[in-house]
Amino acid sequence: MDSNQLFKYVYAKYGLKFEPIVSGSTDTYVLMSPLDSSYFAMLSRIKDKGNDNSDAVLDLKCGEFASTIRDLPGFMDPVRITSENWVGIALKHNYNDQAIKKALDYAFKLAMNDQGTNVTKSQYFYIPGEKTEEKYQAQPIKQRLPRRQVNDEIPDKIRQMQELYDYSILPSTGRQKNFYIQGQFMDDYEDKYKKYFSFKRFFPTYHDMNVGQLRSYFTWRTKIRKGKYHRASTSYVYVYLYELFNNIGVEDPQAGYERLIDFEKNYVDEFDLGIKTYLDDWLKDYVLYYELGKEKIADHFAQEIEQDHDSEILHYPQKYAAEELAEVFAKKTTYWKSSKVIVKNKPVFTQILKCVWQELLDAKKYGIAYYSSFVDKPKVVERPVFKSGVFYRKAKKPMTVKIDDVREYHYQKGWWHIHLEEAVPRQRTNLNTFLHEVDRLVREKLKLGRAIKPRFIDQAVLRAIEAGIAVYQKQKEKAKIDQIRIDFSDLDKIRANASVTRDSLLTDEEKQLEQEEQEQVKKQEQKIEVPVSEDDYGLDQDEMFLLMTLLQEKPWQDYVQKHHLMVSILADNINEKLFDEIGDSVIEFNEQDQPQIIEDYQEDLKELFLKG
Repeated sequence: MDSNQLFKYVYAKYGLKFEPIVSGSTDTYVLMSPLDSSYFAMLSRIKDKGNDNSDAVLDLKCGEFASTIRDLPGFMDPVRITSENWVGIALKHNYNDQAIKKALDYAFKLAMNDQGTNVTKSQYFYIPGEKTEEKYQAQPIKQRLPRRQVNDEIPDKIRQMQELYDYSILPSTGRQKNFYIQGQFMDDYEDKYKKYFSFKRFFPTYHDMNVGQLRSYFTWRTKIRKGKYHRASTSYVYVYLYELFNNIGVEDPQAGYERLIDFEKNYVDEFDLGIKTYLDDWLKDYVLYYELGKEKIADHFAQEIEQDHDSEILHYPQKYAAEELAEVFAKKTTYWKSSKVIVKNKPVFTQILKCVWQELLDAKKYGIAYYSSFVDKPKVVERPVFKSGVFYRKAKKPMTVKIDDVREYHYQKGWWHIHLEEAVPRQRTNLNTFLHEVDRLVREKLKLGRAIKPRFIDQAVLRAIEAGIAVYQKQKEKAKIDQIRIDFSDLDKIRANASVTRDSLLTDEEKQLEQEEQEQVKKQEQKIEVPVSEDDYGLDQDEMFLLMTLLQEKPWQDYVQKHHLMVSILADNINEKLFDEIGDSVIEFNEQDQPQIIEDYQEDLKELFLKG
């Protein structure tokens, strides 16, 4: 239906004309109520950019019914009017003229009923005024009842069900409630109708069927419940699914779930795959809404969990191995596989990436929320439970269901509030830039490959990358030390044997010189005072000796050699044990690889260890 056809239909049906909202304008027209001249329809011609073509969009004021039909094919949010009571229709893309006419009829009835709620019981026809001043009033026309099918008996159960329909409730809320009440009444009804009438309707309910269709449906449902599957009108299938969503005809939600799974396997997969996408989404809602447990959630959300897995690894790298993090970067970037240096040194870069990425995610340390700004951002999606289905929402407490570490469903008043993570725009570019800078700085600091030019990146990110590389280097150094294993069980015996062998080779003169040297070392050791016991800061005797000799600038080499010690290990132990007191390392190694007290802490250490 185009705009010209719409103009003709409105004039022929209601005797009304679309009027330009601004005199002489051809862009926007309105349809006004004959009662108070208020708008109940607005037609807009929206021009396409770059050409002279235009699309016609019709906005209708349908009250609370607007929310019910907004998700139907061809309908959408209003374009010109921002209100929940209005609904939009793109005439160019809506091929269901009947649906447009029904929506227009509803809007007209609502306008003629002075926005009253009960618009289904009366039909109005407006007779337009002539050039005289005489005005005509809206005339009620009796509602036409559907013809009863000839020679068809109406079973008492079906007649009683039809009488249960409550017309006083607005369609936007009453449709679901009436379906639930009628469904509970027909819970165990069976039929053996010999005829078959097809049925086609959007969001079908019992109320939309005539007697022949009702009997056809209940006969088909009787066979389905007994495991006899054969093809039926798709609208009948939807009614059956709606029943199960509302737990009509089942003892409990678990039984309803089993019926849905059985129906998917034996009917949907065999006869109507077009329903499968909707049913898969509804099954997710079913296991969540009726709280059927983590196992079923894992089964029906397997695709979402798989999609979220990469985000989980990126967001919580401490829970995963470095190789798993590297695999995610290999999937989400092109740089990881294109850099020859990374490819050639993959094990090294894999470990460095883990250290750097964990440093970078510490927003408090570097003052930048890198993950939410450059990788994934949190998002909340709101949608009704059993969307596009007929479901009567009963009283239920709010609840939260965790799908995985990045996806949660919050239920409240018939709606899901889905918390998830969504990739930010240019995510791949951001991660490629990050990897490039990691590659550049690793080449520079570890002497791997030729130097490359820097790319623009936040300075906080650069600091995090450098800190991560430093963490990796420290871990590597510690790993080397941990690999040294000395068996001291036979060391005394080895020393004794070596000493005997050595003494047998020395001359009397050499023995005399060695004895004099040992006495000199003892005198030097005696001169070094250690006024603080080893328990004060956890330092043992060897560590105290090194610290005191460095503070007093005395020789330590002979002592370390005689006691078979490693000065680097002693220095690391001293730094670690004094860190809580000083807040930093106190011993460093100079260019000659000799230990020395850091100048900034000389006075503090003398105050602690040499006072008095």
